[in-house]
Amino acid sequence: MFGRLVGLIFLVLLAGALSSWLAAQPGMLRLEWLGWQMEMRTSFGVAILVVLVLTLIFADRLFRGLLDLPAWMGRNLNRRRTVTGHRALALGLMAVSAGEPDEARRQAARAQRLLSAPQLTDLLSAQAAHLSGDSHAASRYFTSLTKDKDTAFLGYIGLARLALEDDRSADALVAAQTAFDLRPKSALAARQVLVLEAQRENWRAALPALNVVAAADDAPDVLLARQKAALLYLDALDGFSPNPDKNAILHTKAGPDVSADLIEAIMAAGPQRRTQVIKGMVAALAAWPEFWPAALCLADLQIAARSPRKAVKPLETAFRSMPHDAIAARLKIVWKVTDGNFVSRLIRLIPGAEAPGHEARRVVAGAALDCGLVGEAKRLLGEIPDDQRDAACWRFVARLADLDDDSGAATSALRMAGDAPRPRRWQCTSCHILHEDWTSHCEGCAGFATLDWRRPDGATPRLKPPAG
Repeated sequence: MFGRLVGLIFLVLLAGALSSWLAAQPGMLRLEWLGWQMEMRTSFGVAILVVLVLTLIFADRLFRGLLDLPAWMGRNLNRRRTVTGHRALALGLMAVSAGEPDEARRQAARAQRLLSAPQLTDLLSAQAAHLSGDSHAASRYFTSLTKDKDTAFLGYIGLARLALEDDRSADALVAAQTAFDLRPKSALAARQVLVLEAQRENWRAALPALNVVAAADDAPDVLLARQKAALLYLDALDGFSPNPDKNAILHTKAGPDVSADLIEAIMAAGPQRRTQVIKGMVAALAAWPEFWPAALCLADLQIAARSPRKAVKPLETAFRSMPHDAIAARLKIVWKVTDGNFVSRLIRLIPGAEAPGHEARRVVAGAALDCGLVGEAKRLLGEIPDDQRDAACWRFVARLADLDDDSGAATSALRMAGDAPRPRRWQCTSCHILHEDWTSHCEGCAGFATLDWRRPDGATPRLKPPAG
């Protein structure tokens, strides 16, 4: 404001100075035209010329303004509609975030009426319809988004989500795969493709999607490791089933004892196919060293192929990562040693004083007891602190007490076993349901690769279907 005032004063002073200087200049201006003769001072003539020019400029501006008045009023109206429409759009998105379907639909309809931006308004309308439970309207809006290249990805993602909610997995996979093709680096689309392909037991097709999810680094490393190991393990065993009438159940299950029929089927498939399975087991263990079912399958294949030495290193690595009785039994076969040497070599594999070292001591103590090395079993169990012993460990203590005819110590150990943590089992990390064997999908929540070999925490018993 002050600067404008100073500028105005400067212009007035400059105009006054110019007028004074022009008035002081001598000279006359004579004009003769059509018999008329006019004489005036030159300064007065210049002043009339300036006023005439200013009048013409004002008239031109006024005329142009009158001509542009309707367009100006239209632009002003459009600007107000745009501002109001964007406000309605923002309020609608807030309502969707707050979970208010009625307010979201009202603001979506208002935004549709005021704005000429179908990419934004259709998306809001789709979200509002989905929030209110109108899947048909939501599907219609998401379909409209797929017709524009800028919003097609979001449209297909929305269609995939609607199809999943309606239990239309085939349609969901088509929509998710289309979205994944549009944006090959999208972790959102890749995660949907991963889950849907795994649900269809199309393990190999799910691996590229898993790689994209892993590259996005927006998922826990442990979950990615479990999923990658599961896909590699299942893809390696794809096509092998000793009982076709059971819907290829070996594609999804793995227990401590690998089926002899499965090993026989793999061996009968020929050296090339057997090599592919072995490579798949090795890759699965590289992704998740604690995945001991793959280690057992690998060991049984190498034993069947009369190459037990090739199974030694994977089994030893698996035992250090996740000590298990079944792994110890396989090691006894591939080492080809006496009972005493077998136990001493197992002792060298104990990882440390902490867990899983305590669990490894319990496993080695069990192996020593089976070999008749009672003293070594007592020593190993004695190295485990009482507060670190699980139920299985206390049962071993009770078994040793029975061998010493100490019924009081055996009873006390069994009482401690009732209060001790339970041994490791396969438990779903999502719904906490326990499983006897590893499965690709949880039988409770249908989550893919959610089973982890751990001590049960917040366990939920798995309900068996009623008989008959």
